[in-house]
Amino acid sequence: MKINPLIPVGSRIKVEKSKIESVLPEKMLDDLPQLINGEVIDYKMTDGMDIGYVLITEDNKKIWIFTNELNEKTKREYKIEGSNKATNLITKDLLSRVDKFEYELNGNSSIKKLANPFNLISWLIFTLKDIL
Repeated sequence: MKINPLIPVGSRIKVEKSKIESVLPEKMLDDLPQLINGEVIDYKMTDGMDIGYVLITEDNKKIWIFTNELNEKTKREYKIEGSNKATNLITKDLLSRVDKFEYELNGNSSIKKLANPFNLISWLIFTLKDIL
């Protein structure tokens, strides 16, 4: 899995307004130019699927964007490969490789056995592999 490099905080980047129209309020969009110039002031993690950038625009508005919303010149400058598909970090393949240990099916229900974090994580992985 290829992970894009992060754009450093303090960098000036450009965002295409057409790519963020569906995520920003209309009132804010009316005040923004077609090509938004901004400075990266922070990073923001979503649900573990992607890292976003918090920008401050030239007219001091804070917006939050992802790499797929950057304009092409900015992507080339920072060597970011475009991807419209979110990457799921936990895949069936990964879970099936982790699940290579045996489970005791003898009905042991001692609290020490149940509360053991390793057993809990093992059970969680065993259960999630069928869902993902």
